[in-house]
Amino acid sequence: MGAVLAAIVVLVLVGWGVSVHYRRRRERKALLSVLAQIRVLRQLVEQVQRHRGLSYGVMSGERSLEARRWSVHQQVNQLFETCQLHQPSLHWHGSWHDALACWTQLEEGREEQDPESMLLIHNEMIRNLLATVQGLAERHDLVCLGRLAPQADGLWLELLRNTEIVGQSRAIGTGIAANRQNQAGARAKLAALAAQLREQCYAVLARLASDPELRSLVDHPVRAAEDALDVLLERISALLDSPEPGIDSAGYFQTATQALSAQLLLVDMLLARLERRALSSD
Repeated sequence: MGAVLAAIVVLVLVGWGVSVHYRRRRERKALLSVLAQIRVLRQLVEQVQRHRGLSYGVMSGERSLEARRWSVHQQVNQLFETCQLHQPSLHWHGSWHDALACWTQLEEGREEQDPESMLLIHNEMIRNLLATVQGLAERHDLVCLGRLAPQADGLWLELLRNTEIVGQSRAIGTGIAANRQNQAGARAKLAALAAQLREQCYAVLARLASDPELRSLVDHPVRAAEDALDVLLERISALLDSPEPGIDSAGYFQTATQALSAQLLLVDMLLARLERRALSSD
């Protein structure tokens, strides 16, 4: 009788162990799938931001940016095709459908829209893409990571949101430089964005650099991101200080792009750490 009970206990424990093993495998697979979705959406945010800046520059008179705008337009469409692989998950996010509607609106009215309307639609589209990313991150605890407050590895989302401050600064500054004239409204927007850059973007970089686990990994890219922000803010000051900007719009666009890319590099590094953690989990 004792042998029978022991055998039953062993079978129950084995069954429980197998169940836990397969549950963890399913959870790991789901987490890796979500991270793959976030990576595609992060690329989409980057390219829509680039499309916005180039479009605003072209519509403000800098026709030399037209070929680059068309190339980026094609990349955005390709990324939307890639997103079809994740449609069963993205379908449940209303912000995703709103982002799709914005892109349709941009495509249908590409020739008729004025620069300001085009800018606002792009802004709304990016807000919806970021909201979709945030929804995925919150559902799968990719920011707080099991704690009550955001963890250092979870700062990727704040960094990604901050790219939109840089991105809007790129678009508006490119438009000001392309027009080469005093635009009070655009200058006021750019000045407000510069204040946001100073208040928000440096703070998250400092938090990353001060984390004991991440310090050695992010030290160089954080300093590079800070340097790129410094240069961008100098270019913004030059634009705002001159009544008739003499700054090359393509050059300004490139300076802002370098600042944005430095932020995205850190986003990618932190997402890669989350992927490695998922792959190594038992």
